[in-house]
Amino acid sequence: MRDHSEETRHVYHQQHLRVSQDSTTMERFISMFTLEYFGLEPGYFQKKRVLDAGCGDTAKLIIALYRLGARDISAFDLGEDFIPVVRANLDRYGVPQELVRVASGNILSIPFSDQEFDFVACHGVMVHLNTYAEVERGFAELARVTKPGGLLYTVLGEEGGLWRDCLYPALRKYYLENEAFRGFVDKTTPEDIARTIDFVEEKMRELEGSDVNLSFLKPLLDLDLLVTLQNICQAPVRIPVSEKQHIGMYLDNGFETPQRLRRFIKRKNIRRYFAPLHYHYDHPLSRLLYGGGCLEFIARKKGDGRHTPDRDTF
Repeated sequence: MRDHSEETRHVYHQQHLRVSQDSTTMERFISMFTLEYFGLEPGYFQKKRVLDAGCGDTAKLIIALYRLGARDISAFDLGEDFIPVVRANLDRYGVPQELVRVASGNILSIPFSDQEFDFVACHGVMVHLNTYAEVERGFAELARVTKPGGLLYTVLGEEGGLWRDCLYPALRKYYLENEAFRGFVDKTTPEDIARTIDFVEEKMRELEGSDVNLSFLKPLLDLDLLVTLQNICQAPVRIPVSEKQHIGMYLDNGFETPQRLRRFIKRKNIRRYFAPLHYHYDHPLSRLLYGGGCLEFIARKKGDGRHTPDRDTF
């Protein structure tokens, strides 16, 4: 089995560097996490120890947790290249450095102690491991560092659908095989897109004699969308996980009553017109496009924190 972890980390490091430089995209990411979304009462994060497992470079979840009241935050990811970018983003978004521990680590061997955190988050990381067995190992590690009575929040991508089962693999295959498409995905900027729109507009006027204005398209094809295309094409592996498997991992690791979460993501690019379908994943067209929808769950670990459960139960 080939280990894709270093390649995956490099891919996302480059993507996150782009995102970090765009305040609109950063704010979109940060705004995804709210108390309402998590189903938590105001003040929940005060005096809680929280962990962002696989934080990446953007620090988006760290910033969001700070805005929600967390003041004791830990985070880790592979290697060390991400750390200066995380630290710079914390400064940029007003998060005091002394409130955040940032470490180099692997989700298959989390560099923190058993039952250390009240709230553990792992957003979109485990689907990029090498095998489903590694997903199970990573989940067990997340459970290990969660306190009894604590919460574990995980996102494992979409379950089936046209995009994940057909279009993602096709785009990835073409990206690997076609140099021109690979160059487009890797290097195209919003300014390149804007110039292309100007070219099309000019040629439509010349060839059709029409007074056409296509400037409305420019904000719909922004950096956020281009990085999404990179995410689809560049990620070396995506492990398929079903809702049943996702829930099963919670139950097998000592959690009770996993709750599926849902959020409406406000976008400014062309994906805003698909956002209602992405949110209402029971709509017939949504089921066709997105299958069972995005697997986003939260659950409480059994116990009240006053005793230490047997480590073998994880």
